[in-house]
Order: sequence, then C-alpha cells, then structure tokens
Amino acid sequence: MEKNESTKESNTFFEQEFKLLSDAQSFLNNSENGEDPKDKLKTLVDSYESLLKQSSKIMKIGDSTQHRLLKTQEELTNSNIMLEAAYMDLKLVTEVGRIITSSLEPKVIIQSVYQNTKSMVPMDILAFGIYDEEKKEIKYKFCVIDGRYTPAPSVDSLEEDNPSSYCIKHGQELISQDVEKDFPQYLAEIRKHFGENTQSASYFPLKVEERFIGVLTVHSYVKNAFQPNQLNILRTLANYVAIGVDNADAYRTLSKRNKELKDSLEKIEELNKNIEEERQKSENLLLNILPRSIADRLKGGEGVIADYFPSSTVLFADIVGFSKLTTKIKTPTRLVEILNRIFTEFDVIADKYKLEKIKTIGDCYMLAGGIPVPTADHADKAAEAALDMIRRLEELKPELEFDFNVRIGLHTGEVVAGVIGKNKFVYDLWGDSVNTASRMESHGSTGRIHVSEAVYLSLKDKYSFEDRSIIEVKGKGPMHTYFLLDKK
Repeated sequence: MEKNESTKESNTFFEQEFKLLSDAQSFLNNSENGEDPKDKLKTLVDSYESLLKQSSKIMKIGDSTQHRLLKTQEELTNSNIMLEAAYMDLKLVTEVGRIITSSLEPKVIIQSVYQNTKSMVPMDILAFGIYDEEKKEIKYKFCVIDGRYTPAPSVDSLEEDNPSSYCIKHGQELISQDVEKDFPQYLAEIRKHFGENTQSASYFPLKVEERFIGVLTVHSYVKNAFQPNQLNILRTLANYVAIGVDNADAYRTLSKRNKELKDSLEKIEELNKNIEEERQKSENLLLNILPRSIADRLKGGEGVIADYFPSSTVLFADIVGFSKLTTKIKTPTRLVEILNRIFTEFDVIADKYKLEKIKTIGDCYMLAGGIPVPTADHADKAAEAALDMIRRLEELKPELEFDFNVRIGLHTGEVVAGVIGKNKFVYDLWGDSVNTASRMESHGSTGRIHVSEAVYLSLKDKYSFEDRSIIEVKGKGPMHTYFLLDKK
C-alpha cells in the first residue's frame, strides 16, 4: 500500500515540477505583461520550496521501502540457507535411517547413529537400552561414550523412579537442558550409568506398533545443548532405531528358531536313518526267514498263507555220520562253525539257481524249486543244485579237517506251501511229495543223489541216471528209483 502511495506522490511531484518550470518560462518570455516581477518571483520561490518538501518526503519514503526490501531479501536468504541445511539434515537422517533399519546388529546400529549424526546433534554419550518385559527393566547393553564404543551393562528397573521408567510408564520423551536444575532426583542415577559430566540429557521411548522396544538416550557435557530442530532429528532417529532394533531382535529370534528347527530336523533325520536301518535289519531278517513275496503278503495283513502248487521239486540233503563225527570235534563252537560253513555254501548254491531254502533240521538241509513263484524248470535247477552240493562238499574237506559226506534225495510232485502260526513262523511245505523226497534221501547212498521216478521222467533227456530198479521204501512201499549221475 505504501509503495502505491509513493508512486502516486512521485507522479504528482513531477507534474508540479513541470508546471513550475512552465510558469517560470512564461514569466521570462512575457515580461511586458504588467505583473510585478518581485511578486511573481516570490510566488515561484514559494512553489519551488513546496516542491522541495515534497521531494524530501518522497525520498524518505523511498529509503524506507528500500530498507524494508533489503531486510526482506536478507530474511529470504537466511530462510533459504536454513531450508537448504534442513534439507541436507533430512537427507542425511534418511540415509542414516536406511543404514539403521537394514542392519541386524545392535552394535552396528548404535555406531552408525553416532558416526552419521554427531555433526548435526551434540552428543557426547549415545546409548540405547532394550526393554525386557519379563524382568520389567531396561538393559543398556550398547553405548558410545566420547566417540568410543563401550559395552554398558547397566540396568534401569521399571519398578523404580528413573528416566527410563519415566519414558516407558508415560510413553513420552524426557528432555532436560539442565539436568541438575530440571531433574535433580535423576542426577545420581544418570551419572552412575554414564559418568559425572552430563549436563543436558534426552530420553526417547522406542516403540514399534505400540510395542515398547527400549529407550534411546543422548547426553551432552554442556547445558542447553539441544535446539528444537536437533530434537526433531533425534525423534526421527529414535523411530529408525526402534525399527532397526526390532528387526535385529526378530532376526535373532528367527535365526534361533531356524537353528532349533535345523537341529530338530537333523535329529529327525538321524532318527529316520536309525529307523530305516532297523527297518532294513528287520526286513533282511524277515527275508532270511521268508520269501519276499510271502513277507510282502504278511506285511499286507494276510493271516494264514497257504498256496497249492501242482508241481514242485523238493530236495533233502543230509550230512552222513554227523552224529558220530561230533564226538571227534573238540568244542561245540567248532561244531557249529563247521555246520555253518557247509550250510552257508548250500545257501549260495540255492541262491545261484533261484531255489527256495525251506529250513535246516539238525544236520539236514531242505530246499524246493518252483515255489513260491511257479517255474517250469524247477527240476533242472534242483538237479544242478544237488550236483553242486556234492562237488562243493568234496572241495571243503581239506578246510574242514574231517571227512564229511552228504546224501541227497529229490522228488517232483504237488505240494502245499505257506505260513502258519504267530510266533517263530517259517515258510514250510506239506504233502506227500515232501515225505517222498525225505524217503529218497534216507534210502539213498553216501555221496550220491537218489531220485524218484518222477524226477527221472522229467530229466532223463538232459541228465544221465543209474537205474536202481524197484526198492522197498518205508511208508511208501515198492518204488522205482534212480541215482542222478550228471548232466549229459
């Protein structure tokens, strides 16, 4: 408004000045107009004097306006400098916040806050305490004093009156520019934790989603250390520290749970491994007793298993004179070792020809072909196994140190095979064919393979036989039997 008035007065002044000049020229040009020159000159002088006063007034107004303009310009410049400084502070605080919230170590967090903000905020001491809800206390484990990281294992009980409990109970910050004057009741507690030099102190509660995380505190060795903008920076940093500490705590908890889970998984894997080993042992033991197909059926829930086979070849092998030889063997252990050595070789032969070992009875060994999976060549395989048994036992004599011999009987016919009972069950055979094969063995000769006519008729085109003609077989009557010699 003053600027407009000044401009208006300036315009009027120039108009008056121009009019005065015109009057003076007109007076000088028309000296004969009859006017008194003295009066006219006086009038011009008065007008000029008035004009000078107006000019002085306008100059004063202009000086005042210019002064105000310069002052305003200075204030704007200062504001721009402050805004630029505030922007740089905000940028730095934001970067510090990024570092804090991305860190997972409280020690790194406290050092980052100090290193990056000491130029903005006076801080001789920087520390934060972690809230222990169970123990109702703030544990100050992390602290920077005079630029050095210092573990500070001090504790503020929330059940006592101290700066930390004030922050947590009231949920608000505590700011003091002169601790001795503002909070004399806290002075001893503060200096006990952080030394004798604290003059200004600020405490900020750390919260995340209404959950207390802890307390951030900054101390200065001078009074009136914290300006309003610096306190705003500290408030912002407190928010970042709360998030960073909470993230670090969540990471530690997650890491601990992951380790516990890993340990549990390792234990489970070890248990599963042990269970699998035990299962495999049980499986192997079961397969040593039963054919796989029969074991699978038992595990599948079948109770009594009995299968009819219209054609199977049964073999009995008996160690001749074994009872008499036992009197010559010094120890029972050696006796069992010898018998085990012979029958182990017989097991290998049975596996070789895919025959099923049924059982051993004392010094007698029994196997069968064509069960539990029917095959067309079971008689051939049983014959080959019998011949191998004779040969292998002959090879073992030097090793065994005794003259062991075997007597073998074979018969082909129908059988029933299966498992009965619940305790110590075995896969066994029943039927007349089993009895006949047993009779072939008992009525045979040492070191020879005695077979029924059924076996002879099945194999006569492939093997050589010695006709034994008709003999009387106990429990069977007269039977035409043969000795198996070898493959043609």
